[in-house]
Amino acid sequence: MYDVISTGIEQRPQKASAEDKRILLNKEIIAIDQDPLGKAAERKVNQADHQIYVRPLANGSHAVAILNCGDKDKSIQADFKQLGLNGKYLIRDVWQHRDIAKKANRWKGTVKAHETKVFVLK
Repeated sequence: MYDVISTGIEQRPQKASAEDKRILLNKEIIAIDQDPLGKAAERKVNQADHQIYVRPLANGSHAVAILNCGDKDKSIQADFKQLGLNGKYLIRDVWQHRDIAKKANRWKGTVKAHETKVFVLK
């Protein structure tokens, strides 16, 4: 799917919105997608209004995606131990391209309606 979408942007970049380009050409997201470990993300939380996925990465880090399935903004807490991740982590927000926490064992925040937060835990 990504290859098809990416090809469309490469062929007609003037038709892609800035938001489409921000999402589809995000180097940190692409690195997660192309991680050499090749393991799929596992859904750890499956609620009617939100889901949380965890994917191990080749360098020992973990990618975590938090999806708000609802039509309203939602406050969500991800306790890493409950996701099968023990210890404390540096949290990198791959959409913001910045580290947002150090030595954290959970993340709590607001996820907008239909938004997906993506973090790398190091």
